Amino acid sequence: MVIVFGPSKMTKSRATLPFLMALTAIALYFCYLLVAPFLKPIIFSSILAIIFYPVQARIHRVIRNRHISALLSTAVVILLIILLSFFLGRAIVSGLGEIYQSLRGSGEGRERLTLFIVQVIDRAIAWTSGYVPISAPDLQKALLTQVEKVVAGLVAVTAGAFQSITSLAVNALMTFFILFFLLRDGRSMLRRGAVILPLRPNQVTRLYQCVKDTLNAIVYGTLAIAAVQGTLTGLAFWVLGVSSPVIWGVVTSLCALLPIVGTTFVLLPAMFMLILSGHWVKGLILLIWGIFVVHPVDNVLRPYLIGEHTKLSTLYVFFAVLGGLKTFGGVGVFIGPLVLAVTVALFRFLREEKRAGTWSLEEDGG
Repeated sequence: MVIVFGPSKMTKSRATLPFLMALTAIALYFCYLLVAPFLKPIIFSSILAIIFYPVQARIHRVIRNRHISALLSTAVVILLIILLSFFLGRAIVSGLGEIYQSLRGSGEGRERLTLFIVQVIDRAIAWTSGYVPISAPDLQKALLTQVEKVVAGLVAVTAGAFQSITSLAVNALMTFFILFFLLRDGRSMLRRGAVILPLRPNQVTRLYQCVKDTLNAIVYGTLAIAAVQGTLTGLAFWVLGVSSPVIWGVVTSLCALLPIVGTTFVLLPAMFMLILSGHWVKGLILLIWGIFVVHPVDNVLRPYLIGEHTKLSTLYVFFAVLGGLKTFGGVGVFIGPLVLAVTVALFRFLREEKRAGTWSLEEDGG
C-alpha cells in the first residue's frame, strides 16, 4: 500500500510554468500601475534616447567613461531644447511687435488699431440700441460687466496655465533624468530584453531595427513637414504684406515641430490682427490659406513620408497617426506609427514561423 502525502513531482513540474506565468502577469500589471503616472516622460525620453544615441556613441568614443559621456549627451539635448525655446520665444515676441506696429501705424488704406476697435464698439452699441429698448449707458455698463467676467476668466485660465507649466517642468525633469540612464545603459537594456523575448536572434534584431527605422522616419518626416508649412506660411505673409515673413516662416516651422501647438499658434493671432486692423479680406484669405493649404500638409504628407520610408500603407499610417494623437496626445505622433510598425513586424514573424513548419511540428509532437 502506497501512501501519498502530497502532489507528485510530475504534477508539480506541470503546475510550475502556469503558476510562474500567472505570477509574472500579475507582477507586470502592478509594475504598469507604478509607472503609469510617468508614462509620457518615459516614452518621450525613450524617443530622445533613440534619436540622440549617435551623439552619445560619438562622445563615448572620445570619453570612455560611460557615466560622463551619458551626462554630456544629456546636457547637449537640454542645451539644444533651451536654445530652440529661446529662439522661438524671441522670434515670436519680436514678430508680434513688428506686426502690431505695422498694423497700428497710419498709412494708405489703414486705420489705427485702437481707433478701429472703439469705432466697432460704438457701431455695435448704436445698432443694438435701435432694436433693443435699452439706453447706451446701460448697454455700455452691461458690456463692461461682460468684460470683467472675461478678465476673471482669463485670470482663471492663467492660473490653470501656471499649473500646466509646473506640470510640464516636472515632466521635463523626469524626462531628462530617465534620458541619462537610457543613454548610459541603453545597450545593456536591449541585450537583456533580447534574452527575455521568446524570439529568434535575427527576429529580435529586425524588431529593434524596425523600431529605429520607424522613429527615424517620423523624425525626418516631421522636419520636412515643418519646413514645408513654414515656407507656405512665410509665402502667405509676404503676399499679404505682413512684416517679417521670413521670421514668421521660421517660427511656424518651429511651432509645427510641436504637435499640440502647431501652425495655429502663428496663423490665428496674425489673422485676428489683420481683421482688427481693418484688413478683413486679408484676414479671410489667411484663414482660408491656413485651413485648406497649410494645415492639410501635415495630414497628407506625414503618412506618405512615414509609409514610404517604412514600407507601410499610407492609409494605415494615416489612421495610426490620428489614433495615436487622440489616444496619447502629442506623443501619439510617435506611438501610433510605432505600434503599427511593430504589429506588422510581428505578423511577419508569425507568417515566417508558419512557413517554416514550426506550428505543424509542435502539433505532431504534442
